[in-house]
Amino acid sequence: MVYRKVVAVVGPEVDVAPSARSLTDQVYDHLLELILNAELRPGSMVLEPALASYFGVSKTPVREALRMLTHDGWVVTIPRKGYLIKPLQLADVSEVFGLRMMIEPALFAEAARQASADSIATLRAQVERQGDESGSLSESLQAAREFHLLGAAISRNRRAGEVVSGLLHEIRRLHHLMPEISGHISSAEEVKAHAEILAAVERHDPDAAAERMREHLAEVSQVLVAQFAGIKVVG
Repeated sequence: MVYRKVVAVVGPEVDVAPSARSLTDQVYDHLLELILNAELRPGSMVLEPALASYFGVSKTPVREALRMLTHDGWVVTIPRKGYLIKPLQLADVSEVFGLRMMIEPALFAEAARQASADSIATLRAQVERQGDESGSLSESLQAAREFHLLGAAISRNRRAGEVVSGLLHEIRRLHHLMPEISGHISSAEEVKAHAEILAAVERHDPDAAAERMREHLAEVSQVLVAQFAGIKVVG
């Protein structure tokens, strides 16, 4: 399936109300949500005038938001044409998991050393939320994301947390691009893996926490890479 279209109107007008945050930041957040939820697909073209009309703002905050998204790697500028939602390649997915394998086992090892009773309870709440069968895909994704980000927070490594946050954005987009894997995020295997990592953190066993996280990421990588390999994208 090839995703390439020019976006003229992407939905009902969004109310970007005045607040302490700038219009540019608000437009950026809305656009990123559209990208991460796969409402703006990889390979789609977007135009400043259409987006300005969609958000009910002038072209200036739209232009600045698109510049920020370009800097962050979500959008590619096409001179004299518009902006392209950056195509997604199999190599991108492999790189995301390669980086996660380098970073997250070490973060959770440190989390096992640092964890307090309160932080362990917070991790447990996310595992329970992720496995709640009555929840939506978005809720399960958010719970899984929070579980991984908490590892960085508990380890007290803010910069690593920022890196992991960006990597998890791409995983969220993959789940929305590939509905056939939506059940994986709340599957018994996925929830069990997080529960086992949690148990290692609760025992204050850094080696076990790192090893189980490494195994977990390898398992998830196999599932997502195998599914993604069957999708043809613009490149």
